[in-house]
Amino acid sequence: MRRDRGLARRSASRSTREGGVALIVVLWIVAILTALMYAFLARMRVEYALAGGFGDEKKAEQLAWSAIDYGCAAVQNNTKTWHALTDPEWSHDDLRYFEVALGDGAFTLSHPTYGDARRVLWGLDDETSKINVNVAPKDVLLRLPRMTEEIADSILDWRDADANPGPAGAEDSWYLALDPPYRCKNQPFESVEELLLVRGVTPEILYGEDANQNGRLDDNENDGDDSYPPDNKDGKLDPGLWPLTTVWSRDRNTTADGEPRVNINASQIQQLTAAGLSNGEAQGVLAGLLSSGPYLSVAALLGDPAAGRPRVLTPDRFRDVVDRLTTLDGETVPGLVNLNTAPQQVLMALPGMTEALALEIIAYRDVEGTDLSTMGWLLDLFEPAEFLPFAHLVTFRSYQFRLHAVGRLGAPYASRQAGEPTERPRAFKRMVAVFDLMAAPRPRIVYWKDATRWGMPYDPEDGPNPQN
Repeated sequence: MRRDRGLARRSASRSTREGGVALIVVLWIVAILTALMYAFLARMRVEYALAGGFGDEKKAEQLAWSAIDYGCAAVQNNTKTWHALTDPEWSHDDLRYFEVALGDGAFTLSHPTYGDARRVLWGLDDETSKINVNVAPKDVLLRLPRMTEEIADSILDWRDADANPGPAGAEDSWYLALDPPYRCKNQPFESVEELLLVRGVTPEILYGEDANQNGRLDDNENDGDDSYPPDNKDGKLDPGLWPLTTVWSRDRNTTADGEPRVNINASQIQQLTAAGLSNGEAQGVLAGLLSSGPYLSVAALLGDPAAGRPRVLTPDRFRDVVDRLTTLDGETVPGLVNLNTAPQQVLMALPGMTEALALEIIAYRDVEGTDLSTMGWLLDLFEPAEFLPFAHLVTFRSYQFRLHAVGRLGAPYASRQAGEPTERPRAFKRMVAVFDLMAAPRPRIVYWKDATRWGMPYDPEDGPNPQN
């Protein structure tokens, strides 16, 4: 009996120990499962945040695309036959293009001008206001900021079809010696960024001091630091070549009504009179053609003493008929610069242009209600001899537009102004696109770039007219 009780006590003790071990094991399992649960929840929070961030990014992307679609529709529906910076339909209207509320956020279209005031316009950027590197002659290229003989000649070599380098240019022999090597294209540029492949062109030359391409002199762009962007702390913003050049600009060789123009270099009296010239004026055009050769521009009909051309048209008659005349064949003319929209740096690149002329042009065209539809308005400011050197390179209308679009989440500026409860802006997306009204078979976007890495180009808290 005593032995049985001992066995029972030992058995109970062993059961107690085993139960204690089991409890410890269970507690460890619970602890491990709890830790795993918390790790899982933490991971889920990260995944949830990532999913939310991805969703916000996609919303911002769609808002930026909405800005692009909005801008394309604006110029496609614009019925004006000429384009100027005073036109709120596309160029500058903060109510129409700054912080447009849509869904969970807003979109914006901006237009850096790089003028002395460094103001930013809210709207579309006219691609015809730039120098077309596919057709610009060397003397025009050399007048652009930071341009050198080496770069100008290398641009000509890159776009021409031959393998003969210019005096300071480069062809295959130079590019194949690079690491990694590549060939000289010997074809037209397809984008402005392609200039980075050209001998002598660096990111600093292409983008200048404006690292975020917003048209404003930010603190880090005027601190004299050697880090990118390099700057000289002079209080002025060097825009580089990117905002001043293009590869897409071209104009229709037609009147404002869409009718073909009459080429004064290849027409008879009947065609010239049908264009609105009198019989005597038509005979004067042909006489000048025989005595002095082809006309470089229609402005030469106002007289060109340097070329020995007498005046064929009076200023009033020139205004009447200039839109119906041309000096070129073909349906389109590439590379003309819209004198109504070009910034001072582009105006200064035109042959014969002086700073005084450029400033007069800018001041005159900014006056509301001024008729800037044809070259005739230049006669309000200058003698013909003053604009003859660049008359063959300019136009007064545009068919290609660059869109600097931003889409962002968060309350738009108008809500903030109204005192509504808001939060700081969240995700944003920035894009650059070029819309061509002359693209075949229908108007379309011919260039697109994700520019989000440049950063937010403006602070919504500042409003449309921040103090520089």
